[in-house]
Amino acid sequence: MFKLGKSSPHWNDSPLVRRALADDGHAWAEIVERYSAYVYGLLRSTGLPESEQPDAFQYVFIELFKALPTLKNTDVLAPWIRQTTIRKAIRLRNETAKLTELEDAETIADVSQSEEIEAREVQLLVRDAVLSLKEHCQRLIQALFFEEEPRSYAEISAELGLREGSMGNTRLRCLDALSKALKARGVI
Repeated sequence: MFKLGKSSPHWNDSPLVRRALADDGHAWAEIVERYSAYVYGLLRSTGLPESEQPDAFQYVFIELFKALPTLKNTDVLAPWIRQTTIRKAIRLRNETAKLTELEDAETIADVSQSEEIEAREVQLLVRDAVLSLKEHCQRLIQALFFEEEPRSYAEISAELGLREGSMGNTRLRCLDALSKALKARGVI
């Protein structure tokens, strides 16, 4: 489960892509950092030998850098990254003769691995949806649903500077906003 920090950036890749295309090295570094765990998770899911993973990882981000100017949807890069990562894993596995005939990514992953990949994509989309909310809603949803130890409404409302009696209405408004953000991303 991911953690949302109070200082987390808004999870929308378009601004980072624009900055990266304008030769902002920090933006590019943020893109790589944002998707590093995802790429390595995909590579592990395909069964690519660990010794081959760093080369595949580097390849994915080099190809992403080359493709940035021509990508049509830069809001969320995950689908493009997923496809590129799995295709590279297929090629590497074929080159190392561990698998001889692979037609597509689905033949690599068994059902549980496919579910893991889909879960990672949903996790990215949920994170994007939460981070698209106003800060007070981000903080409230983080406190209610992403902390390991549940806390009382009184503790959360005190931390957020809310009256305890208004917590229910605030929670409903934030959940409604989150629901809309999730629908916009195709999660629900």
